[in-house]
Amino acid sequence: MVSNELLAQDEQEKKKEIFFGIGPSAYKGDLSDGFDKWSMIFHVGIKFNRFKKVNGNFALTIGSITGQNINYSYEDGSLPAPSPNRFFTTKLVGLNYELHYNFINSEKVKVYASQGIGVLRFNPQDEYNDSLVDQLFSRAANETYGTITLLLPTQVGVLYILPNDYSVGVQAGYVNTLTDYLDNISAWGNKKGNDNIFSVKFEIHIPVSF
Repeated sequence: MVSNELLAQDEQEKKKEIFFGIGPSAYKGDLSDGFDKWSMIFHVGIKFNRFKKVNGNFALTIGSITGQNINYSYEDGSLPAPSPNRFFTTKLVGLNYELHYNFINSEKVKVYASQGIGVLRFNPQDEYNDSLVDQLFSRAANETYGTITLLLPTQVGVLYILPNDYSVGVQAGYVNTLTDYLDNISAWGNKKGNDNIFSVKFEIHIPVSF
């Protein structure tokens, strides 16, 4: 009886994990034709493994993205001529919830896809680390924006479970945002649509109990 209770308690503890991840990320928008400039993003969170196929987690993400196009210009015939920024570094802080679907969930390997929703705070800065939000000359007249947006991360990943029940793995995917201002450029932009981020994270998962 005691043995069964201890086993049940042990299984319950394994249903929760804290995880840490770090890896390169790159943005796509008006100052980048592709994901060509990379910077680091770190995340930490808690995962709930209550079911075999579908589970969820909360994640906090901290990092930055950057972009540059020294030849960038925009022409609309107005005077003075538009003068968008040609460089930016944007600091990011995001909090989101994700649902995971496990295609494979064995004792040694998990292969999954996830879809999340959350909020992202961003702060574009110039090469002198000054905020571009306040530099109104870098955007069209009367163009302003908020620095908080929704994010919809879509990712795939694989985890390998170690003998001590820790897990290591890699996760990759898109952080789809609902803003066109990660690079501070929208009305003077040459591309349609919102800015997005491609991210790769190397993770470690640790079983915990509360």
